[in-house]
Amino acid sequence: MILFARQLLAVLALGLFAAPGWAADMWLVSNHFSAERFVPHLHYAGPVMEGDAATLASLFDEVLECDVPALPAEGGNCAVLTLSSPGGNYIEGLKLALLLRERAVATVVEAGSSCYSACAFAFLGGSGFSSQDGVGVYVDRMVEPHAILGFHAPYFAPDDLGTLVADFGMDAVLGASRDDIALMIKQLVDWNVDASVLSHIVSMGPEESYDVQTGEDYYVTRTHLPPSPLGHWIGDKSAAIRNACLRLLAYHRSAFIDAEPEAISETLLSDFAVNEAGQKLSGFRIGPDNPLGVTYCGLPTEQAGLMGDVDLALYTAPGISGAARPLVSLFHRPQGWSSLGTGETASRRLFKKGGFNSMFTHPFVTMGDQVTDVLDYLRFQKFDYFNKDFLVDGGMPRPEFHPSMTVAVSTHSADTLEHGNHRIVVQMGNHLLLEHAKTALTNRNVTYDLGSESSDGFVYGGTYPSGRPFLWFSLYDDEGRMAALVEIEAKTVPDDLEAAVAVQDFLACSFNFRGHALMCQ
Repeated sequence: MILFARQLLAVLALGLFAAPGWAADMWLVSNHFSAERFVPHLHYAGPVMEGDAATLASLFDEVLECDVPALPAEGGNCAVLTLSSPGGNYIEGLKLALLLRERAVATVVEAGSSCYSACAFAFLGGSGFSSQDGVGVYVDRMVEPHAILGFHAPYFAPDDLGTLVADFGMDAVLGASRDDIALMIKQLVDWNVDASVLSHIVSMGPEESYDVQTGEDYYVTRTHLPPSPLGHWIGDKSAAIRNACLRLLAYHRSAFIDAEPEAISETLLSDFAVNEAGQKLSGFRIGPDNPLGVTYCGLPTEQAGLMGDVDLALYTAPGISGAARPLVSLFHRPQGWSSLGTGETASRRLFKKGGFNSMFTHPFVTMGDQVTDVLDYLRFQKFDYFNKDFLVDGGMPRPEFHPSMTVAVSTHSADTLEHGNHRIVVQMGNHLLLEHAKTALTNRNVTYDLGSESSDGFVYGGTYPSGRPFLWFSLYDDEGRMAALVEIEAKTVPDDLEAAVAVQDFLACSFNFRGHALMCQ
C-alpha cells in the first residue's frame, strides 16, 4: 500500500507541464537584491523535483549567515529567491515553501519569468520576519508586471492514467486524486490564499491554469507588487481610491471583487462626513444612509492625494454623535506595516511590510497593462545601469583581479569567484549600490575590526558570529557613476585566522575597477 501511494503521488505531482528527470538549478546571483531588500539574491530555475528543498537548504547554509529571530522589529529577510519554473513535484513545492518561511526568504517572480504549478506553491512560502511583538512571520511574496504565477490542481498525466487504473483499480486512483486535491486546498488556505478562488482552481483541466495577472488575482492570492512610490502604479487618484474601496467591500462580504459598475458610486464625494476623530472624509457612496451598516467608503480628505499614509475604511452613515464610524479599514503605510481587516496572525491576514500598492490598481486589468515606467524604476532599484556608453557587450564592466581566483558563476551584473576556502562575490551597479552598501553593511550582525570610509568608497573587515572572517570593500568610478562591490568571505571557520585574513587582504589588493583600486602597502 505504501508503494502504491508513492507511485500515484509521483505521477500526480508532475503538474501542468511534464518535467524532465533532472532537478532545478539554484545559485547565488549576488549579495544584494535591491535597495529595498539589501540581502543576498538567489535564483531557482527549472523543474521542481524531489530533493530540491534539501539542496536549497544546503545552499542557504553555505552562503547565508542569518539569525531569523534577530531580524529587526521593522521586519526583514535573510535572502530573496527569484523563481522561474514550469512546475513539477507538488509535494516538493510544499517543502520548498516551508523552507522559505522557516528561513525568512522572500520570493519574487521577475518580469519575463513564469512560475507554474509546484513552483507556485513554493512561491507562497515567501516570508519575512519581525521581532516586534505581535508580528513575527509575515507574507513577503511579489510578482512583477509581465511575470506569470500560475496555479492548478494536481492531476494524473494522461499517458500514465491507463496503467495506474489497470494496476490499482479505478476506485483507488480516484481516491488518491481526491486526497491530493483535498491536500492542495488545505495548503492554499494555510498559505493565506483567499478561499473564494479555490473552487476556480480545482475546476480547471490539466491544460489550464489560474494565472495571477490582474489586480483581483493579486488580491485573492495575497500577492504583492514590488515596492515603489504609489504613483508608479496608478493614474487617476479618484479611480485608485475607488479600486481600493472595491477590495474593502469584497473583504467585508467574503466574496470576489464586484465587477458591476453600480457596486460603488463613481462620483467622488468631498467632505461627506467627519469621523470620530473629527477629520473630514472624502470618498464614495455605497448604499443608502445606515448608521449601523456600510454607507460610504472614504478616507481623511487630507490623504486623498495618496502621497503618503492612507487610512481608508468602509463607514456607516453619521449616527447620534454626528460622526461616521469605520467598519473595516485598510491602512497603507509606505514606510511601515500595511494591513486590511483584522486577524490574529500576520502570516494569515492581509498584512505586509511597506505600501499596499496592489490594492489601488484596477482589479480587472492585467498588471502589465496598468504600468508605465515602473519597470525602469525597479531595474534602477536593483542597481541596473542604463548608460550604454560604459557597458561591455551589453553587460557591466568587470574589475580585473588576481588570476588565482576562478569564476564559478557569472550573471549580467555579478560574479561569484572562488579561491580555496574563500568565496568572493563581485557585484557591479549604479551609484545606488554604493550608497546603500555604506550604511547597510555597517548594521550587519558581525564584529568589525576594520573600518574605513570616504566619499566614494569604504573598506570593512571582521568576523561573522560563527568566526568566519570577511573583507568587504567598494571601488567607484565617478565618471561612469558605477560601483563595484567586492565581498570576500571564508566559506568555513579557518584553522588559522591570521593566515586567512592575510589571504583576503592579498586578494582585495589585486582588484582594479576602471583604474580604481585600494591603497595597499
